Amino acid sequence: MNADRSQPDGGLFELLVALAYYRDGWETAFAPERPGVAKTHDLNVRKGRSRWAVECKRMDRSSYEARERVRGEELARPVHRLALAAGRSIYMQIAFDAELDAIPDDYLALHASAYLGAAGANYWSDEHGIGTIREIDWTLAREVLAEDDVYYGSSRMVELLIGRYDHDFAHSMSGKWLPSRTRPFWASAVYQASVVGWRNQSATAIRKKAKHFRATVAKATAQLPTDQPGVVHVGVETWAGSLADGVRHLLNKLEMMDFDPGMSRLRWVYGEYFAPEVSTRSDESWAIEETSASYRVGSHRTREPLPYHMLLTPEAKTNHGVHWDPANQYPLKRPRT
Repeated sequence: MNADRSQPDGGLFELLVALAYYRDGWETAFAPERPGVAKTHDLNVRKGRSRWAVECKRMDRSSYEARERVRGEELARPVHRLALAAGRSIYMQIAFDAELDAIPDDYLALHASAYLGAAGANYWSDEHGIGTIREIDWTLAREVLAEDDVYYGSSRMVELLIGRYDHDFAHSMSGKWLPSRTRPFWASAVYQASVVGWRNQSATAIRKKAKHFRATVAKATAQLPTDQPGVVHVGVETWAGSLADGVRHLLNKLEMMDFDPGMSRLRWVYGEYFAPEVSTRSDESWAIEETSASYRVGSHRTREPLPYHMLLTPEAKTNHGVHWDPANQYPLKRPRT
């Protein structure tokens, strides 16, 4: 943490992977590092006569995804200003059909202005996408805020204002609120609010966000030994939404089918997908939708070393499927990691 890394996420990911093998009955040990001499893998695991070399890699979010979120905030900002000036609390939801760089700067502002001035409908569809606008129903928010403080800007606050929190949408929120006396970032009352929820469903944007991990696996493979089978765990933190995550999963599966492991004996790759959210529910301090997928490298009959490979969620409490498929998601009030 204090050497050449700006954050500890890589080391924490290695600890989670090591713990998963330990829970499954493997003798687990970190491989000695050889700085300046050679790159080594992260873990050695053994169970009976079976031995595996394990390498862990963590992928950062794509720069395209980060730029898209910034652009979404830029488009939403004028909507918040208009709602505040009008003293109205509104929720705007948009599904873009084009890359956000191609959306005019005043696109959302024009629709918001028309709605606030009663000159336009609360639904539109054009070459840039489809959207709706409605007034915020304060019933749920006021009921909860009468008893509890809520972290301002959290997914819980968004949920109270618009009725539900959809992971497929990015949310921009603004409003007038009263900070709690004991916790200044928590709201004890909200007087006015505007929420803009958006997602990009254009094929081009989905493809650019669905960055697969072939290059990451290639780097990991170079650190595996040649005298024992190897496995790579790739950690992917994703805010891209279900469409992009589904495409990413398919690409990863196809890429691993014809991946050349070189001199190593790489047999399996695990994709550890984490979709985090800011949560303030009474029974959790953080929340993550977790999906762990296994990919066979090439054609072989070697069994995967970690059939129960969830890192955070106890296997007994998991749904079979992927978090980007709505059919596999937990209901709104679900027990989550």
